[in-house]
Amino acid sequence: MTTDDEREALARELLRLSLPELVDVLRRVLPAHAEQGSTMPSTLALAEISRPPGRDPSSAQPFIEAVAWPDRDHYDGGFGPAPANDEQGNCPSCGLEVTSTAKRAFCPLCGTLCLLT
Repeated sequence: MTTDDEREALARELLRLSLPELVDVLRRVLPAHAEQGSTMPSTLALAEISRPPGRDPSSAQPFIEAVAWPDRDHYDGGFGPAPANDEQGNCPSCGLEVTSTAKRAFCPLCGTLCLLT
């Protein structure tokens, strides 16, 4: 078990990372917390939540996309050309709406390669 101070120190380190680096670190951690043995398997994933500008946040339905993991092999170990989650689409296998820093990324739910625009 870690202390609050240790978790705070880790949070400060994570804040130093760029968005693609943070996504890469969390890709290594979140899947380890998935629950596959239960009657309803679950996966932990990052999500991007947006609201249309100028609308009442309490009444506007948010738009939610899961963050897809960049295909680092395709990008020679990099994270793709864009520094933000500007690429969107749907997973061709499970249909999950995803967003990523790269046009080629893996669905966090089923692992399928997604070609995003």
